Amino acid sequence: MEFKVQSNVVEVKEIVSQKVDWGTIAMMAPQAWRLTKGKGVKVAILDTGIDKTHPDLAPNLKGGINFAAGNMSAFDDRQGHGTHCAGIIAGCDNDIGIVGIAPQADIYAVKVLGDDGTGSLTNIIRAIDWCIQTKMDVISMSLGGSGSPPPAFHEVFKRAHAANIPVIVATDNENEEVSYPAAYPETIAVGAMNERFERATFSNHGKTLDVMAPGVDICSTLPVNAYGKMSGTSMATPMVAGAVALYIAHKRSKGESYTVQQIHNAIKESAVDLGIEGYDTVTGHGLLNLSKLLSL
Repeated sequence: MEFKVQSNVVEVKEIVSQKVDWGTIAMMAPQAWRLTKGKGVKVAILDTGIDKTHPDLAPNLKGGINFAAGNMSAFDDRQGHGTHCAGIIAGCDNDIGIVGIAPQADIYAVKVLGDDGTGSLTNIIRAIDWCIQTKMDVISMSLGGSGSPPPAFHEVFKRAHAANIPVIVATDNENEEVSYPAAYPETIAVGAMNERFERATFSNHGKTLDVMAPGVDICSTLPVNAYGKMSGTSMATPMVAGAVALYIAHKRSKGESYTVQQIHNAIKESAVDLGIEGYDTVTGHGLLNLSKLLSL
């Protein structure tokens, strides 16, 4: 079974002065930053790697590993997808480029997808076990695959759940049923919303969809000191991963503990309803609202 990135590049451009993307505003991240910016929370980004020299990422990039091929310490991103997701989570608040949802979180590049944007089930299993062993706080996975994986794949998500690590996963972009691994109950399945607060036409849906986040024309970091817009559930997923990082940091600042199940419940309770009233299979519980999330 092959897994792949869940986005498309729609525009690339340079940014001189700092920009707060529409999606970050819609999530109410600027209001949440009055309480926390995610300092000290470890977020593993399972993707195509991360550009470790990018000025909007380098201060928050604390390490990485390569499960895709070759040298395990070579986690550079030559595809661009992982770097874009990293910026959405933790782009620095440094007066240049963009700002991530959790601009002081610690990010780790866990390369499970090759330079062509695809990877294997085995890569992902090894990577999640590595995240458990190294005590990551959040796992972000902007990837998915068609078909039903074997039981061994489900088991690694159960292990992450037992280790109290929330796993945030894209629902995929085929306008079909939520695919795996987002369909597993141990994950938080994220669909994509556009600027009109509607489900993006490509976003997968179904009874395992949990929450929506901005995923259309999202501006973030790209390799070699660049910036660009991408669309996909891949962009919505790191929005929620960054939100979870803020939630964890805020809990810790108050000396409060948390469980994965509490995080799942808080995500659902803090979502603002979209479309049909109440939970529905098109928009899930609605748009995640950070102001509400941090009040729980």
